[in-house]
Amino acid sequence: MSRASERLLEAMNHLPDATLEEAVPGTVRKKPSWKKWAALAASLAVVVLGVGIFTGFIPLLGGRAGQNGSGSDGASVFMSYAGPVFPLTLREENAAIAAQRNITLDFEPWVPVWISNQEEADSRTWLTETERQDVLEFYNEHYPEGGRYESSTDILVTDSYTLTNTSAEDQTLTVLYPFVSGLDSLEENRPTLTVDGTELETTLRVGTYAGGFEGVWGADDPEGTANLAYPHSWTDYQALLSDGSYLENALGPGPDVTGVPVIVYKLTNPYSPERDEEAGITNPTLRVTFNLDYDKTTILTYGFHGASYDRETGVMIQEFSIPQPGQYDYGSKEFYLLVLGEDVENMTIQGYANGSLEEDALVLEGCGATVERYESDLDTMLRQLLPLIWEERGQEDADFELYYRAFLEQLLSYGVLSDDPVERYDTGWLENIEEGMVRVCWLEAQITVPAGGTVSLTASMTKAGSYDFNCTGTDNVGVCGYDLVTKLGSNLACATQTATLEDRGQIEIVRQNFGFDLEQGITTVTLDPAEEHYYLEVRAAREKG
Repeated sequence: MSRASERLLEAMNHLPDATLEEAVPGTVRKKPSWKKWAALAASLAVVVLGVGIFTGFIPLLGGRAGQNGSGSDGASVFMSYAGPVFPLTLREENAAIAAQRNITLDFEPWVPVWISNQEEADSRTWLTETERQDVLEFYNEHYPEGGRYESSTDILVTDSYTLTNTSAEDQTLTVLYPFVSGLDSLEENRPTLTVDGTELETTLRVGTYAGGFEGVWGADDPEGTANLAYPHSWTDYQALLSDGSYLENALGPGPDVTGVPVIVYKLTNPYSPERDEEAGITNPTLRVTFNLDYDKTTILTYGFHGASYDRETGVMIQEFSIPQPGQYDYGSKEFYLLVLGEDVENMTIQGYANGSLEEDALVLEGCGATVERYESDLDTMLRQLLPLIWEERGQEDADFELYYRAFLEQLLSYGVLSDDPVERYDTGWLENIEEGMVRVCWLEAQITVPAGGTVSLTASMTKAGSYDFNCTGTDNVGVCGYDLVTKLGSNLACATQTATLEDRGQIEIVRQNFGFDLEQGITTVTLDPAEEHYYLEVRAAREKG
């Protein structure tokens, strides 16, 4: 985990109780469903959404991850579950390959490291010398000893395989190594694969969203789908991977929407009187109103953040705040309405003083925009708009094709283009489709095991721990969990599997099913292949004496 991520985690752990929602069990994941635009149905009831309302019930930190308690095998169910360490698999099963596995759990990141205030200031290389001096003075004030000790609750995992070719011919294998990550956290979570000490060139394969959705009020709203519900137990991944369809989809080409026609309404150069609190112009807003048949037309938007839907009258409203002088997007922001299916009718544009969607909202004269209508296809428009969304999220440097595929799969599986849109995405606002959500990814590589020979393949990674939020006060606060699965999603039969614990004197074991015994010096154990799941839950060691 990067230092920035650690600080974010620390900040989240100290948020007040009202900020973090209580955790509830996740829901079963729905398989992807690609649907042709001509058969779309928007199934939307009369609902009014505004900026404040919308962000109020879809938290930016995601949905509730889990529920504190005990799982079926004695492992805790943590509020934030990092997912297990998975076993290596082969793209095609090969009976000539025998395997042995040893996994090492190393708590070296738990060892406190001294960070001086000067180091902290010097690390801000993007600041001026004066600004770095300000940083140094800040840290000197808060850490008068000249620095502080830092540690992490991550561990280092070394997952090693001895692969033996029992045949008389060389065997070329396509190996797949799975791991849990979001696309926005690949740098922290991506393993390194080596064969006999040499790093392999790998191709990244990305699965779809691994979780489900839940209602605004959790257990009190079991049918709702406004919040994310991340996997909260290894059994969620068991349900995800057992039949092989999830991996099959990840290895496939992904959906193609190049043949999906769209009608584009592009709004540029929006203008209005400037914001004037005394005059009641608190949020100059442009409202676009039009008629449509909700059963024959679907709307996607970019740049809009307020909406009203009325299926009975066939009216839809989409609106946005007009950028004001001094704002970063003033004079440059473009806004898009993408129409799939029959075109909309009777489009009107009107300015309002405060962005309210109420019927008696204060009309603001002197507002408008340049409107251009043209035809295109969905693939072209998404490839034009997603880089804008990506830039706004600060992810310009990532792999666009990975991002595009993940975005498109999420839109087609759960957005307004799916058979059954979830509440989280039923506005049609493209900015609301996340791509960084938790998923299973694979590193794919080719290796050759010589006839009668052996190679050593190792996956090395930093693995975050599972935990409960500090502010919730559960019995597991201060406990971190780490787990692995022995055969889930793998076609590689390991004759033996062992696990080694490098505790570094940093931990006390709270509960486990490995069989480690630190007092007796038992730090290497043989795993039972019939035991699908192994878990280790620890807290920081207390000082003796």
